[in-house]
Amino acid sequence: MRKISLLLSSLVDPIKRDNWLVNTQQSLVRTVTLETRCLFCASSGAEHGICAACEADLPWRRIPWNKRLPYVDEVFACFNFAYPIRQLIHRVKYGRDIACAALLGRLAAQRLFERNSVPDDSTIFPVPQTRRRIMRRGFNHAVEIALLLARQFSLPIDVVSIYKLKSGPAQPTLNAAQRRTNIQGSFAFRERLKIHTAVIVDDVITTGATASAMAHTLRLAGAKRVVVWSIAAA
Repeated sequence: MRKISLLLSSLVDPIKRDNWLVNTQQSLVRTVTLETRCLFCASSGAEHGICAACEADLPWRRIPWNKRLPYVDEVFACFNFAYPIRQLIHRVKYGRDIACAALLGRLAAQRLFERNSVPDDSTIFPVPQTRRRIMRRGFNHAVEIALLLARQFSLPIDVVSIYKLKSGPAQPTLNAAQRRTNIQGSFAFRERLKIHTAVIVDDVITTGATASAMAHTLRLAGAKRVVVWSIAAA
């Protein structure tokens, strides 16, 4: 309350008000300047956080992810899980960096559009996390990325119908066989879905165990087709 009173009094005093406006304007200028610099090389003029040269040098995935997954019709990965995409994903997951999530989402949307990989009549389903993990991290990074993709393509997003029942060891710490066992039976649906194509959104696809388990649940819920969009493939 005292801070609010001090702020109000400063706005009433003309000199203090002018100083406050100048400081605020300078702060906004600094913010805009920082936001237009490239996250990687710090060059200016990077409208979305990355300059054209650094964007061209990213580890874009040139080869389709051809591994067959149960219950999944198609997998599309935008990048190889290599520098600097690996570091960006880690900043999102473990550093709670929402700005990096927005950057990854924008780059993924660009790639999906270029490859004509946006199916009609689809609904986006970010991979859910348990309430406990969300409380620990503060947010679900897959949701943050999926929200941007949904806006970019004007697609509906569903963060309620599919939920995670249990939380075992983190998938990246396990081998392929352990991942399949660990994720089995982890997802459930609240009600039947009246959709044709479900699009699963996640950050990294490695063995595909998580995608397959969630796709199985989506099929049981009523999805006729399941597509996976992943930021990167390891």
